[in-house]
Amino acid sequence: MSCAAHAPAPPPARPAAITPPPAPVAAAEPTPGSPRFLDAIPADLAPELAQQIGFLSDLCNVAMQYETTGAHRIHVGCRTCPPFEGPTAVSDGRIAVDGPDFFELELYVAGHFTEANADQRLAVFRGCEPHSSNWGGTLLAERQGDKFRSLRYISGLRPQTCQAYRRADSRDVAVCEFTDTQQSISTDTLSVLDFGIDPPKTQTLLSFTNQDPCDTAAGTRTTEEAIESFELNQNPAAKNNGLIVRTTRTPRTMDPPYQRYCSENAAGSPVNERPFSKPEVTTRQYRFDGESFVPR
Repeated sequence: MSCAAHAPAPPPARPAAITPPPAPVAAAEPTPGSPRFLDAIPADLAPELAQQIGFLSDLCNVAMQYETTGAHRIHVGCRTCPPFEGPTAVSDGRIAVDGPDFFELELYVAGHFTEANADQRLAVFRGCEPHSSNWGGTLLAERQGDKFRSLRYISGLRPQTCQAYRRADSRDVAVCEFTDTQQSISTDTLSVLDFGIDPPKTQTLLSFTNQDPCDTAAGTRTTEEAIESFELNQNPAAKNNGLIVRTTRTPRTMDPPYQRYCSENAAGSPVNERPFSKPEVTTRQYRFDGESFVPR
């Protein structure tokens, strides 16, 4: 009996090698101090701030900052300084939040400042100038087509508040209050600005200069004068048509309570109210004669 020769069995097939998937790459952490970006105006933003962001987006790369203490207010502005010229001023369509480059829009006033039919805005920015130029300036912008465009920028012109007063020719002048402190001397000024002229024609209505009582000798008596408020009445039928200004005149004496206040203030005491002195309030009225305000 013969046996047939058997061919050797082939080696078993090796299983296919499986390549493990790459390890997931962690998302890059934002650089400390770098902003986060929004592609749209937040839906819960106050209407006036949303309007200001819409205005700024025509002119610059927009920025926002949130206060983390105090009143937790929201501030809007730009990532570059006016007059917003060149490629860096072209908006990228985003809002940078809490970034290092922030120049705040402090004041925003609508009016017809150079021509009666011009839709214009006065926009006051902080942070673009040195102290010698009041830390900021004012941009005059005009709507051209569907966007606002920069007309001119006045460095150093940084009012704290302004109101537009309509002239008989339907052009507006700006009634503005300016405050400043240089070392121990403070000033408070009320002026009328006519932007129909470049640089603006200025009429100074009131100006007060005060020295800080803390920088005077013991027993010294001084008087502080300030503009408390002002309002415009543009009703031509009203007897008080024009401008109403309220000013205060407050006596100060460098007595022991005031000396204690000054010492605590210098030490940075968190609860430190200035000793009360009753102010004398004066109301002043002005009428507009077609070119300037004159006392009644």
